[in-house]
Amino acid sequence: MTRKDFLLTGFGGFAGLLMSLGLTKCSSNSTGPTGPTQPTDKTFTSSSNNGHTHTFTVQKTNVQTPPAAGISGDTSSSGGHTHTFAMTQAQLQSVMNGGSVDITTGVSSVGGEHTHGFTITKWF
Repeated sequence: MTRKDFLLTGFGGFAGLLMSLGLTKCSSNSTGPTGPTQPTDKTFTSSSNNGHTHTFTVQKTNVQTPPAAGISGDTSSSGGHTHTFAMTQAQLQSVMNGGSVDITTGVSSVGGEHTHGFTITKWF
């Protein structure tokens, strides 16, 4: 092998190595993360009334596949009482379709006949 052949072979190999490294950097990573995961539920906070608020957590599955009977439950306790929170199937479907639904709670579980408002929106 002559010196010229040696240099041409070495240069060709080096150029091939650089090209393969460049192509590797441009390839996509199909096994990498696909982005942040979406929460499976969301806790909404009510409007303030009589100096306090309440919270209620809505499950993602109940929005994606609304139960025929809707959902209901007690809000968080604040000021020594809770409220009844309820959403119909139609309201849950509206949220799933990107709508905003205003919910008014039932009166408090102990005295102080008042209600709170919640605005429920899609978070996923």
